[in-house]
Amino acid sequence: MKYEREVPSLSSSQLVMLLTDLAVITVTARLFGWIATLLRQPSVVGEVAAGIFCGPIVIGAHASTLLFPHDVRQYLMAFANVGVAVFMFQIGMEVDGRIFAHRRRMILAVSIGAYLLPFALGALLAATVLFGHHGEHPVGFVFFIGAALAVTAFPVLARILSDRDMIRSWVGQFSLAAAAINDLLAWSALALLAGLSNSHSASQARLLLLVPALGVIWSARKMLNILERRKAPSVFVPIAVIGALLCGAGTEWIGLHLIFGAFLFGAAFPRTHREFLMERLNVVSLLFLPAFFVVAGLAVDINALSRTDLLDLVLVVTAAVFGKIGGTYASARVSGIRRRDAGILASLMNTRGLTELIILVVGLSLGLIDTRIYSLLVIAALFTTAMTGPLLTMITRRHDPDDNPHTLEPDLSNSESRTAEESRRAAEVDIAN
Repeated sequence: MKYEREVPSLSSSQLVMLLTDLAVITVTARLFGWIATLLRQPSVVGEVAAGIFCGPIVIGAHASTLLFPHDVRQYLMAFANVGVAVFMFQIGMEVDGRIFAHRRRMILAVSIGAYLLPFALGALLAATVLFGHHGEHPVGFVFFIGAALAVTAFPVLARILSDRDMIRSWVGQFSLAAAAINDLLAWSALALLAGLSNSHSASQARLLLLVPALGVIWSARKMLNILERRKAPSVFVPIAVIGALLCGAGTEWIGLHLIFGAFLFGAAFPRTHREFLMERLNVVSLLFLPAFFVVAGLAVDINALSRTDLLDLVLVVTAAVFGKIGGTYASARVSGIRRRDAGILASLMNTRGLTELIILVVGLSLGLIDTRIYSLLVIAALFTTAMTGPLLTMITRRHDPDDNPHTLEPDLSNSESRTAEESRRAAEVDIAN
C-alpha cells in the first residue's frame, strides 16, 4: 500500500543492532550494579557508571558509535523514556503524605535548608565562573544549575537506608520526609524552567491546560479508590503503566517533560497495593531503565574538557557537597537535632544519583546547559552519590558504645515542645503502610 511505503520503518540491520544493544545494556548495567554492591555502594552508582562506560570516555568514540549507531540511538531513547516514565510513577507513589504526620515544622526547616544553600551556591557559580557555558537561556541556565545541585535522590536514599537496616528508624523516616520535600521543590523548579524555556507560542498556549490536567489526574484518584475496593491488585499494574505513559504524554504535549505527568499520576495513585505494584513495576524498570543510563552516558565527553573545565568540576563538586551537607547540618542543628544525627542526615541528603541524571538530561534537551556542563554535572552526581556510603559509615562509627545508630532520637529541648514519648511514637510510624 502507498501509505505503508511512505511510513519510515526500522530496517532489518537497525532491528538487529537495537536488540543487540538492549541485551548488551542490560548485561552491562546488571554487572556494574553487582560490582557496586560488592563495594558497598547503591546499585544505581554502578548502573550510571555502566552508561558512562559504554560512552566514548572508556571504550572510545569509534567503538561507542559502532556499538550504538546514531540511527539506532533514537529507538534506544524511546525505550529509555518508557523506563523513565515508569520510574517517575514509582517516585510519585513513594511520596506519601503520611510520613509528614510528625515533626512537620522540623522536617520542613531541614528540607528547605538542605535545598536553599546548594541552590544559592549553584546559582552563584553559574552566574560567575560557569556563565560562559550557558545555553539558549542565560537566566534559565543560572537557575537550572542551582536546582541541579540542590536535588536529593529519593529512591537511592531509600535503597541506602534499606541496605543498612535504617529505613524504619527515626533518622531514616526523617531523611525520607525531608528528601521528598526536597524533590518536590526540585521538580517544581524544573517544571517552571521547562515552561519558561519553551519559546513556541503554541506550546506556551498549551501550558494553560496544565491546571485542568492536574484536576483530571487528581479526579482519577477517586475512581481508582473505588476500583481498589472491588478489583484484585493485579488489575492495577496495567492501569499504572498506561496511566503513567498517558500522563507523561500529556505533559510532554503541553510543553513540559514527560516526567512530570508520570510523577503526578504516581502521587495521585492509591497506595493500598503499593508493595505489590512496586514489585511488578520493578520488572519494567529493569528492562527499560538501563537504556536511559547508556543514552545519558553517551552524551558525556570528558575528552572535550580542558584544564579550566576540570577546575570547574572541582568547584561544582565542592559547591554541591558543601551546600547540601552544610545546609542540611546547619538547619538540623538549629532545629535541635543532635550533632551526630545531623551529620547522618547531611550525608544522606547528599545523595543524588538517578534523579539528578534525569534532571540533567531534561536540562540538556531543553537547551538550558551545553554538553560540557552536562558532563561535569554527571560526574559530580556520580561522585557525590558514591561518597554517601563511606561518609555515612564514618559518621555512624563515631558514636558512644551505648548508642544504637538505628534508633536515634532528636534533642527537641530547643525546638518544638514535644515529649520523648511522642518522639518514640513517631519513630514507630511505618512509611510502607
